[in-house]
Amino acid sequence: MPRFAIAFTRILLACACLPAYAAPGMTYVVTRFDDPVPNGCRLDDCSLREAVSDAGRMPTQDAVLLAAGTYILKSTLVVHNSVSIFGVGAAATRITTTASLNPAVQIDESFPMWFALHDLSLNASGGYELRGLADSCITLEGVDLPNAASKVWIADAQGCSTTIAHSRVAGSMLIAGAIETSISDSTFSKLTVLQANPGNSTMYTAKIERVTVDGSAYTGSGVRIASVGDVTLADVTVRNTRYGLWFEEETPSLLIDGLHYIANSEPLEITKSALALIRDSEFVQNVALDGAAQPGALWVRGDNAIVQVIRSTFDRNRGTSNTGGAALVENGSALVFNQSTFANNTFSAGIAASGPRGGAVGYRGSAGQTILRLIGVTLVGPTVYATGIDGTAVGGYGTQSQAQVRIFNSIVHGSCATGIDLDHVEGSISTGSNSCHFTSATNQIGATTMQLALGALGDHGGPTPTFLPTPSSVAVDKGTDYGCLTVTSDQRGYARRIGRACDVGAVETGSAAP
Repeated sequence: MPRFAIAFTRILLACACLPAYAAPGMTYVVTRFDDPVPNGCRLDDCSLREAVSDAGRMPTQDAVLLAAGTYILKSTLVVHNSVSIFGVGAAATRITTTASLNPAVQIDESFPMWFALHDLSLNASGGYELRGLADSCITLEGVDLPNAASKVWIADAQGCSTTIAHSRVAGSMLIAGAIETSISDSTFSKLTVLQANPGNSTMYTAKIERVTVDGSAYTGSGVRIASVGDVTLADVTVRNTRYGLWFEEETPSLLIDGLHYIANSEPLEITKSALALIRDSEFVQNVALDGAAQPGALWVRGDNAIVQVIRSTFDRNRGTSNTGGAALVENGSALVFNQSTFANNTFSAGIAASGPRGGAVGYRGSAGQTILRLIGVTLVGPTVYATGIDGTAVGGYGTQSQAQVRIFNSIVHGSCATGIDLDHVEGSISTGSNSCHFTSATNQIGATTMQLALGALGDHGGPTPTFLPTPSSVAVDKGTDYGCLTVTSDQRGYARRIGRACDVGAVETGSAAP
């Protein structure tokens, strides 16, 4: 199909989903690549600026077509009306500037409008690439913003939506105020989504799918989401960022499905009373900065937040706080790990000398009672760790009334330092001395590595790495119904229960793939 035929097809698709105030309109074909003083877009003499200036004079969604080549902007291109600009591919159609502009493209409407960029690249030579203010519905599809020093700022889009798809932002992107934010199949160095207007009765939503945020080449990299609406992250990778991923508002529903959180300098943080589910995710080699006093991978510190982590793996994370090498819960929040695995998590050598507690999972008690639960968890501490750590597996601070710690059908291969008697432990296995204070007759105390026979952490089916016990393991068929009644699958998604009882830990030995 010819490139312009593809472009016209996309125009028709774009027009099909326009808001009520932007009906389909005129099409303008740009015929020159330079940026002369505008004198109108004529059939055989039309620059990008002239086309955009002439487009959208009526309350319609006009289209501007660009061919392959490099289009030059000498000054900011100001958009006053609804318009979509179509290229023939980000590698072929390029918009660039003769100097650093702030911004290259400015959306400056006097009434609500629709603006879109499709299949092109935009380079502001170090300035803002795109800035849109007030009630603009904005779409970027197949757009490349290649300059890591540049920024995209879409703010105060009250009453409208922002859609980013199949795009790359090498620098920073901020989306603020959009009622609906949809981001898919795109990459960023820094991403900020703000939907934080508690006084507004609007139902905000934010959906981020198949997105990578990679901070390898960006100093202030990270992901910040502050939404008072429902938030969904699916198949998202956050890696090599300075500030990690953090949630800053009282999100009524937060779903994180298939997160790959790798080699970040700060943990995933939930700072307010969110209701969150994290599932089928992996947290690998996240190392908190020295002096930051943080866990390596996950920090639940919002007042009364409720967070459940299901079918997920925490591997080789390192914290710098006095409790919780990989994960930490505090301030009266609840953190539940269900059918999950911890392997080789610990503390930095600098903090180890002070005796930190809980190399994998930690807690801090509070007046509102902090809650930590492990259900069907396999927790294996490191074989080599810095001297001074008190509790290579689970530990924390607080009195019995300040903290509630319960463990069901879980393997704790390492030591504990809780300072309190655990509230309820059933069907679990610990190694070494009984530092975890397992008292029920349903528990096994002092199992050896050979008796556990867990094998190596690896791909044993399912979306995340696990340990697969051999059939001779003491974990097989030794769980209790109390920790298994509401569980229908193990960490891999394989059926629970095979045999006379559930296996202890995150994996059901002998179970087949669904």
